[in-house]
Amino acid sequence: MSQLKKIQQAVPNRAKRNLRKNQSPLLASVTLDTSNTMLVQEDIFNEPSREWLDFTGAKWVRFFTQKDDFLKSLIAIVNNSPTLRRIIEDKTNMVVGDGFIPMKGKSNTLLTTSMKGEVITDDSLNEIEEIIGSVNLHSQNLQEVMAALAFDYDAFGNCFAEICRGKVGNQPFTYIYHVPVYNIGIRKAGADQIIRSVGVYDNWEEVPLTTDGSYYANEGFKEVPIYPEFKDFEDGTQRSIIHVKQYAAGYFYFGLPEWIGAKMWAEIEYRIQRFNTSKFENGFMPSGVMQFFGTMTSAEAKSLVDGISDKFTGMGNNHKLFVQVLRDEKLKANWIPTSKENEGEFLNLQNLAASAIVVANRWSKSLAGFATSGQLGTNQQIRQEMEYLQNTVIKPRQNLLLSKIINPFLQEIGVYNQAFRHVTFGVSNTLPVSFMGDIKVEDNLSTNEKREILGYSPINEESENQMTSLEIQNLINAYGIGVRSGAITAQKSDEEFFRNISGFPETSKEVNDV
Repeated sequence: MSQLKKIQQAVPNRAKRNLRKNQSPLLASVTLDTSNTMLVQEDIFNEPSREWLDFTGAKWVRFFTQKDDFLKSLIAIVNNSPTLRRIIEDKTNMVVGDGFIPMKGKSNTLLTTSMKGEVITDDSLNEIEEIIGSVNLHSQNLQEVMAALAFDYDAFGNCFAEICRGKVGNQPFTYIYHVPVYNIGIRKAGADQIIRSVGVYDNWEEVPLTTDGSYYANEGFKEVPIYPEFKDFEDGTQRSIIHVKQYAAGYFYFGLPEWIGAKMWAEIEYRIQRFNTSKFENGFMPSGVMQFFGTMTSAEAKSLVDGISDKFTGMGNNHKLFVQVLRDEKLKANWIPTSKENEGEFLNLQNLAASAIVVANRWSKSLAGFATSGQLGTNQQIRQEMEYLQNTVIKPRQNLLLSKIINPFLQEIGVYNQAFRHVTFGVSNTLPVSFMGDIKVEDNLSTNEKREILGYSPINEESENQMTSLEIQNLINAYGIGVRSGAITAQKSDEEFFRNISGFPETSKEVNDV
């Protein structure tokens, strides 16, 4: 029976579809191939189609193959592109912020109203802080878990959190874990297009996707329902998974990171580094052909080539002297260089790659560590850029993670702990660049306040009010008084002035003389 007839029998309501023989077995909800796009085949990454899942009997969907080749490529790029890594780390730090703000009532994450939640300041604050200080058996605090989730969301377009609840004796507990994307396989959705569970395992490459995975249960495989459903496990716990993904047109099971449009640029940034490293290992000299004349066996020739390579390439081997002592001039080595001018190679391409990565991440070049020509990068400029990114990029992510993961976790604790009843968390945001740099110290701090900042003891008020010699002279000159030979000669009468300055120890004697 032909493959087409098998698929028609397995999926009768799709029997009239034209399945081309050269069609890839991995197809997205919206089929992409070289015939209907301008993309080349290696740049097309698709989810398994319904037809393929039905035909093969696959029960699990990976990201996007069983070996997670696409996810592995994202991991490699994130870890080796300096610009992309910097931006993702900055986003993660800003999403986590300075800490959580516990609120009683409304969290203000989804609804925008004039009603504000009440910030918790009573005795329950200590209990809340103690519990969120260790939220799982890895001794992670809630901020660490949120940071890992925020990183995965920006790096891979998906993040998974597992909520585990149970009892130790009569004491209930609720834990939350960050689950790496690589450990996830999503259960095939039914006809209603609702995803009800995911599989969690650290070695998916050995699990046939057509099985339910129960054979590997003793090795740690588990199928966990999607929150708010929970499933009982043999260890006495109940578990549920929360999946947050970035929407991508044509994809159903997994999301895509927002920087996916700059994937090739991030690869180029790494390749430029690798190219220049290779050139350094060879002394930045142009490659060429070295010829040796003589009679030798294959083993002797290989030994000679390996010896030359070890001694004249690699770290510390540049600009070495190569000497030959020969009996016959005809046996001398011949070097034919392939000369090429390499100064400044790929500099423009590297700048283009960095710019594309910044744009794809909706970030700012100055905040990504690049100087902008014609701009000094003042505190005001940085604050304006930070505020823009805070409102357009960071706050939406904070609201998403708080409403989807963090606050549901708090609600589970609130079932048995009164301190968490009706409690929601917000995130405290502080701009890295404050207004302090714009404030003039002389106009806002007294002498003693400045001395305190510098670590010196304060001076008494009488000493603080003493004027310097220059200040005294400027004050006297302002009133038309000249200082000649140490004496003061008044050019105009101003008793009030003399009364004022006579209080200063530095001028009292001269004023009395006048």
